[in-house]
Amino acid sequence: MKRTTFSLSLIALLLISCSQKQTSTPSERLAWHKNALVKGYENYGRQNPKWDKPAKEALEQFAEIRAGQGDLTAGASLVGYSAQEALKAGCDDPLIKYLYGRFASDYSTHPLSYWQDLFRQAADGLENSGYSPLLKFYANDRTANVVWEDRDQSKWQDVVKYRRAAMNDLAVALQDKSLPVDEVEAAGEALLDTIGQNDKETKDAYDGIQGPLFQNWPHTAAAYYLKARFYYRFAWQARGGGYANSVTEEGWKGFKENLAIADAAYRKAWSLNPKDVRIPTQMIEMTVSEQLDRKEMEQWFQRAMRLNTNNYDACSEKLRYLRPEWYGSRDDMLAFGRECAASTTWGGRVPLILVDAHYDCAVSLPQEDRAAYWKQPDVWPDIQSSYEKFFQLNPDVKDDYRYYYARYAFYCGQWQDFNKQVKLIRDADGTVNTAFFGGDEEFDKMMEQANAGGPKD
Repeated sequence: MKRTTFSLSLIALLLISCSQKQTSTPSERLAWHKNALVKGYENYGRQNPKWDKPAKEALEQFAEIRAGQGDLTAGASLVGYSAQEALKAGCDDPLIKYLYGRFASDYSTHPLSYWQDLFRQAADGLENSGYSPLLKFYANDRTANVVWEDRDQSKWQDVVKYRRAAMNDLAVALQDKSLPVDEVEAAGEALLDTIGQNDKETKDAYDGIQGPLFQNWPHTAAAYYLKARFYYRFAWQARGGGYANSVTEEGWKGFKENLAIADAAYRKAWSLNPKDVRIPTQMIEMTVSEQLDRKEMEQWFQRAMRLNTNNYDACSEKLRYLRPEWYGSRDDMLAFGRECAASTTWGGRVPLILVDAHYDCAVSLPQEDRAAYWKQPDVWPDIQSSYEKFFQLNPDVKDDYRYYYARYAFYCGQWQDFNKQVKLIRDADGTVNTAFFGGDEEFDKMMEQANAGGPKD
């Protein structure tokens, strides 16, 4: 009888675990955001017929963006335009101010102080309103980042104020069980990105959200993924960023203990949602920190690439694993880079991993030896094949990549190829961003040298 009872209990537990949704549908997210944004404005906003139409248009479009619907670039432009039109008509609603600050098309026409003041007004106004706590969280989180953008130490207390408000707002927002699980995870990651370099804030933030997170979403990959992200950060905070011989015994202890918790949380998240490509990608990074063998790393790498054949991040993490200071060698790095460039399955930016491999090898050398590295006979053929494959797969990419291609051609002494890439850049827009090459004077010297066929002794 006891065995039967145990089996039934286990089955019940498994059914509960499987019953909680791992992701929300776009329609569910859209409905939630329309309620928070449009209905929120109707219930708590500062309404006026003079600006209600553009204000609601901004809110409707923002709801679609948050739901992942439509063209993001066009949608963001429309949000910014509509919010600006509402403000021109006299709108002083804090949510509309926030949307204008986020999506304004005229950002460069105002000094940073203008935007800092605008975001402060938006965050303060939302904090004292009846709008959703999630909206308050994002306003405070973004305001903290904008205020700290110029690293003005006199503003630090202001930054702390908005960070703390964001932390509190997210803890309150997670009390809402109707919040789409995707939004739970996105907000948690946004907060970690903002406060993750501050040990105390990181701990306080997780202490504030872990209760409602696991109370309301206990059987979701999102909850365990966030837990893993926080504990991975805790591990490195305990260790510190110095060389291994500078880490204290206590630091190593905290590092290993927190890594173990992060590892278990990632694996639990994977068991709940083996379609989330971020999990195996993050686990490749974990194999470096935990000093796991190559077989383990390769297993997570294959999982990541099966889910996304254009997974540059996964390839970048594997390349890191293969560095000589970790568990590989220059030969291992270049062999993997060539595999990325030659693959008929992997796409996106993956072919550029071969360029990254050479760059990592070059910068690992003393400064005085780096110039000679680029002249080695095996380097330029790799750089060229990597970029040519990349442009073949991505014919519509921005010219930024050709700037890098041109610079590597110059490093490698390939003067004709350097001139060819510069010509392609000029043909695209008629100008060259000489700042990329160190300014007008430095670029002119490069052109002169290339046209002369190299430096003259």
